[in-house]
Amino acid sequence: MSKKILYPLIVILLFLSSCNDEYENHALAFKNNTNDSITVYRYYRQSITPRTFKAAPGEYVKIYETSTELWVSPPVELGKNADSVIITGILNQKDFQIRFSKEFAVNYCSNPYLTDSEWETEIKIEEYPKLFGKKLERFYIHKFNINTVCISTE
Repeated sequence: MSKKILYPLIVILLFLSSCNDEYENHALAFKNNTNDSITVYRYYRQSITPRTFKAAPGEYVKIYETSTELWVSPPVELGKNADSVIITGILNQKDFQIRFSKEFAVNYCSNPYLTDSEWETEIKIEEYPKLFGKKLERFYIHKFNINTVCISTE
């Protein structure tokens, strides 16, 4: 009688241990390709106080993260979650301020809000053990590069 219970229990445990949960996460980020640190100000709808982020040279800063399954594209997500983005820093010993919104880009050669803007995507996969099986999390980090050749200091 114990074998009749033990074998199905083992089969059930083996089945459960092979199950994987998969999660998908997305993030919008600005990558600093300048020689000095930059500050990114993300302005929300209905708020006068921006959320502030700093990025060292060669680093990126995430300004928005979500685990929604209804991810469209970086420009669309940026438009849904920020009215404007302002980036400040120093280039050739001069202060600069870049302003982005759906309507315009000031002091930069492209606009991350536009559908034809170039976003670089980095994919990271992390695996976590769980009681039965494992959990896989995919992180899609969509980065808009801030390059010195595109910055205007005028």
